[in-house]
Formats: sequence, structure tokens, C-alpha cells
Amino acid sequence: MEKIDGYISVTKAKSQILNIIRDIGTYDSTLAITKNGLPHAVLMSMDHYTALQETIEILSDNNIMEQLRNSMKELKKGEQLVDLDEL
Repeated sequence: MEKIDGYISVTKAKSQILNIIRDIGTYDSTLAITKNGLPHAVLMSMDHYTALQETIEILSDNNIMEQLRNSMKELKKGEQLVDLDEL
């Protein structure tokens, strides 16, 4: 599970948005925006967001997940995996 790297109030975020965006892209951090002291939104880099969306897509694809589970079972049994050069 992803962790939140920091918290900032919405008021403070409004005044520092350019610096926040620059830092998020540089450090690939995840920042929670708070409203009335409670986390209300999350700000992250576009690369991080895209990676999360791709992960969700893979996890929701039953065929891919079944292939991954089967591959993991084969690895645990010590079975020889297919060499890509042989394909």
C-alpha cells in the first residue's frame, strides 16, 4: 500500500501550489491535502498516477492474473520456465 509522504492544509497548498507541483515531480512523493484537519484529496505526479492506473488495469484483468498465479505456482514447484529466446 502506498504511503502518504506529507500532509498540507488546503489553504497552505493554495499559496504554495507551484512549489508543491515541482517537488512532487522531483521526489515522486504523495501529498495529502487536508480540509478542516482531515485528509480530503491526494496530489501525486502524473507518472505515479499512470503507474497506479496500469496496476489497477492488470489486477482487474482475470486472464493476466490467472497467468501470473500459474507462473508463481510453477516457480514454487521449481518447474522450468519458458526461455524467451526459444520462442
